[in-house]
Amino acid sequence: MKVLHLPFNTASQASITVRAQRALGVEARGLVRNFSSIQDHSGIETMDWFGKPNPAGRLLRGIRWRLKMTRAMAWADVLHWHWGDTTWRGMDLRLAAWLRKPRLVEFWGDDLRDPETASRDNPFIARMYKQNPALAGCRSKPAQRLFQRHGFECLLPGVELCDYLEAGVFAGYYQTRQRLPLENFTPRFPNPHKPRPLLVHAPSAKSKKGTEAVLSALDKLAKTHPFDFKLLHQMPRSQALQTVAGCDVFLDQFTIGAEGLAALEAMALGKPVVCFIKPSLRARYPDSLPIVIADQNSLAETVADLLADGQRRHELGVRSRRYVEEYHDARHIAAELIDIYKELQSRTRAAAGAPVSRNRHWRPLPGAEGESK
Repeated sequence: MKVLHLPFNTASQASITVRAQRALGVEARGLVRNFSSIQDHSGIETMDWFGKPNPAGRLLRGIRWRLKMTRAMAWADVLHWHWGDTTWRGMDLRLAAWLRKPRLVEFWGDDLRDPETASRDNPFIARMYKQNPALAGCRSKPAQRLFQRHGFECLLPGVELCDYLEAGVFAGYYQTRQRLPLENFTPRFPNPHKPRPLLVHAPSAKSKKGTEAVLSALDKLAKTHPFDFKLLHQMPRSQALQTVAGCDVFLDQFTIGAEGLAALEAMALGKPVVCFIKPSLRARYPDSLPIVIADQNSLAETVADLLADGQRRHELGVRSRRYVEEYHDARHIAAELIDIYKELQSRTRAAAGAPVSRNRHWRPLPGAEGESK
């Protein structure tokens, strides 16, 4: 089986998935745009889309990208598209449909998280959108319709994003989880006797991570508790992971309402994680979820409890590593994806209208046509 991952390496997931699938014997390739120092681009081909801002250079980059993408699509048996956006004004999706290859679009977050829906049960994200109107420009519904119109099936990682699927577009979605190459993460569990624990917060986008609330809470705690703090922002990936490996508590995000990849990486390193999981999502997680839940209002009190209890920090670190081993091992999820690809291949070969037996990763949308197939 030849699988092509394109066109974005969101949170390093294209790179991680390609390497995990190769380890399982799949001929996987990645072709993505835009190199970022905060991502891992190992094992995939990355084209610098921006480069120097001159018209001739931009034209040449566009031609080169489209030629490479066309050849790669023709090579592949399965197309796995990361992020709900087109790179060629829809022509890339038309090409995928014309080639009649099994195709899957994996939405990753802000490409699907429409502000109106997200704000209904989350006052913190509602306030973020109000204060930062430019962040409310998600084109979730048009993107869903565009990919569905070109024959893509929907894949969602984690438990949050299904709330943003529009009724009547996709009949349902495949569900897996975010992937981690656990062999690259050696856990260093917190020392329960450390007199000054190190706290780390690593926002890729400060407003989305609630950084202002984090800094406010820590200013308050500094008057009563001994600790050190490092803010990691746009730091090269290897340096950031090295810093997280030495911390005692990782502070993830306090706006979106679900954990990010940075939290899972910290957990793989054996760290306790504090994060805002909004109430409407909590029942969807496994009972073993070790994340310490706090919102912007309770953050100072929650962190104070962790600072005062070194043994709890250590135990949470152990549980965190165990959790990602059970639920986020890239090779396990790569095998699940291969099962999904095989089903897509069989459905592509089947006659139109033939009954479809969905595999265990399929989730129908309530009331969607064909949900019982």
